[in-house]
Amino acid sequence: MNQQTNSFVLILEVLYGHLKDLARFFWVRRVRFLTLGIVFGVFLSFFFLGGAYVVWSGEEARVHKSLEKYRSEVSNFYDSFQPKSVKILDRSGKVMGEFYRRNFRPIRTDNLGKHNVLVWAVLSSEDREFFSHSGLNYTAIGRAVVTNLIQFRLSQGGSTISQQLAKLTLNLGKRNLFNKLTELYCTFYIESQYSKEEILAMYLNQIFLGEGNTGVEEAARYYFRKPASELSPEEAALLVGIIPAPSVYNPVRNLGIALSRQKRVLYDMARNPELHPSQKEIPHKFSDSIELNLKKFRTIYKVKETKDEEGNPKYSSEIGKYGADKDFRVNLAPDFNSEIRRFILERFSNEDLEERGLLVYTTLDLEKQRFAEEALRVGVDSVRADLTKQESDYQSKGKSDLAEVTRAILPQLSGSMISLDPETGDIEALVGGYKISNVFRFNRAEDAKRQPGSTIKALVYALAFEKRIVNPSSKIKDEKLDISGYSPKNWYKGYKGEITVRQALAQSVNTVSVKLLHEIGISYFIQKLSAILSIPEEEAEARFQKNLSLALGSGELSPMELSVVYATLMNGGRRVTPRKILKITDLDGNEFYNTVPNEAAEQILDPVACAMAINTLQSVLTEEGTMTLKRKEGEPFLYAGKTGTVQSPKLKSSRWKGLKGVRDVWFAGLTPRNVTVVWVGHDEGAPFPGSGSGVSGGIWYRYTQNVKSKLGMGNQLISNFVGDFVKVDVCADDGTIIESNPDYVCKVPLYAQYYYIGDLPPKRAGFVKQEPLNQNANLNPEPVDDDSEISTYDAQGSRIRPTAVDSVELEPPVIENRRARYNEENP
Repeated sequence: MNQQTNSFVLILEVLYGHLKDLARFFWVRRVRFLTLGIVFGVFLSFFFLGGAYVVWSGEEARVHKSLEKYRSEVSNFYDSFQPKSVKILDRSGKVMGEFYRRNFRPIRTDNLGKHNVLVWAVLSSEDREFFSHSGLNYTAIGRAVVTNLIQFRLSQGGSTISQQLAKLTLNLGKRNLFNKLTELYCTFYIESQYSKEEILAMYLNQIFLGEGNTGVEEAARYYFRKPASELSPEEAALLVGIIPAPSVYNPVRNLGIALSRQKRVLYDMARNPELHPSQKEIPHKFSDSIELNLKKFRTIYKVKETKDEEGNPKYSSEIGKYGADKDFRVNLAPDFNSEIRRFILERFSNEDLEERGLLVYTTLDLEKQRFAEEALRVGVDSVRADLTKQESDYQSKGKSDLAEVTRAILPQLSGSMISLDPETGDIEALVGGYKISNVFRFNRAEDAKRQPGSTIKALVYALAFEKRIVNPSSKIKDEKLDISGYSPKNWYKGYKGEITVRQALAQSVNTVSVKLLHEIGISYFIQKLSAILSIPEEEAEARFQKNLSLALGSGELSPMELSVVYATLMNGGRRVTPRKILKITDLDGNEFYNTVPNEAAEQILDPVACAMAINTLQSVLTEEGTMTLKRKEGEPFLYAGKTGTVQSPKLKSSRWKGLKGVRDVWFAGLTPRNVTVVWVGHDEGAPFPGSGSGVSGGIWYRYTQNVKSKLGMGNQLISNFVGDFVKVDVCADDGTIIESNPDYVCKVPLYAQYYYIGDLPPKRAGFVKQEPLNQNANLNPEPVDDDSEISTYDAQGSRIRPTAVDSVELEPPVIENRRARYNEENP
């Protein structure tokens, strides 16, 4: 022990000696080092200050123009200016949307007195010495430095309101020393040119407050549906709490964090009553009433706190729920118009939007949009009716816990739908949610990514055709698989043995899809999918895990992305880029923006393989498939599509209490010059009764029949193309070529089917008169879990109970088929 102590003392003595030598070295040369330090410091100061001044000199004219525009807004004569609107037109020129950059009066110097509560909140939170400093608050800067050093992170800033206005006006982007110094010059310029009241009013009009809202007036109307002058202290505190980080602190995205910020701002207000412009207006015992007033606020805006599956708090409220009301004077296609508005606000300056009347010519067909909205509403209502019945049944059986869960699921059930022209990419109808109204809502058609289930099989088969692994008439064996421990299940017990590829897709056989993907190669499949979706392969590999369950739809896609996959097949394998805007002009016809359809798009898939895939998808909607459409005798069959149903995992310990049902139902439908994708489900994956054929398929069929009867439909499902193919008539019963022979019997004839030259379907052996193969003979429809009740239609259009379910449970995968019949004469 003594030896260790002595060694430690020796080490300290050596270190002490070195430190003394080093100190002596610097002390002897102190004048030289001090001189060099001063020279270097002066050089750096001139370098950064001079460089920043050069940047400021280049920006000064632009800043002056913007600030003068802001001053005109806050001055008393602003009301004489009438901003012009932006009109959104559908493809036939009908006005389907109209909005203004601002459709209200901004805060001005003469009405600041009406916004005392808001001013109190802003000054208490952002700049307590605003009226006494000259642009910089050295006390606040020092306080922020000390706080950040103590907490070892940037938790507090020292920027004044003038500095923040300078930053907003300059908008230099990346944060660095040069830009900070340039903002400093701008801050001094602002303080020298404008009064404190003008600076404060300009700031309140220009500050960004999340969800596309610029200025406190716009944000107040968005979040609380009232003018900023009528905000309560609690509402003002929530709004002001957003300022430091709008993407993090706004109540629509992160309500829990926003509520914490709200409380902090309220206590800041309580500690600084002198910052209220009229202290007599401060409520009596304001500080003591904060908690009580917060409870009242939460009651008014229906703030609810629940727990997720991990026990973390989860919040919901009506704050910002009706935010989009303020945006439009006319809004006949809310989800589509919202995206157009976002594009316009990002592309055009405020001056352009207010001084020019813009006309936005879009691809949307307002008639088709109305058909889509109606079809989706009817379809979702039918599922909600089933849920209401399910709730009642559980209640009558004394299962109150399941009844309560069902009741909670019912109002949140939603859907989305997108319809586009595959040749041009033009979006003709887009519905992002069930509620068809002019209110803020999540655009599920473009932003929600869900497992597409069996609908992805169309791409698997197209790639198998392209690689000539099989053709639609090839025989392939439905058998038990074990590929590196992965063994997919079918909806029925056992396996059907040898069937045609066409039958395998029509009946959504899992084992065959997995077998084909294994032969195609998972990497090749992801590579093609990334090319179709126009995303980098690295992103595609990150999104889609490299496993064979991709063949059953385990990767997540949005309805828009799935529509692009099917549009690529319909477009002969050429890339499809969805398009919303045709051109943008002013009222005088001056054109500022235009687009072109994808006429020279990249060839991603072979057109013959795409045509073969579409032919095979037609079989899904015949007697041999999962969703039968009845049609008039002799009428050409111009429909194709694929159902997809993702089964809800049966976890009794989940928040859904082991409730049975499905979590996503899809249908991708093809008609001449049209691809339409429908999704119905619950945002949080709650189970509900339904299937892809009965729910989403029914929505698509209602929409398609309305379009056909009222607007007309083309007469060619597959567009003409040049390729190595022949067209032959095939019998779907066994995949053989139809022969003109009295002994040849065919139950399901298919005409003008595409095949590669040299890879034709076989002839039926011997031409012996026989009954056609019964496609259902070996099905033994005993589904693994027939726990889904869906809407189906007989020949008269009445609902019937189907015999099976077309669904897939991913982890482990289980696909089940359900046949849903529709009559084209009686949809």
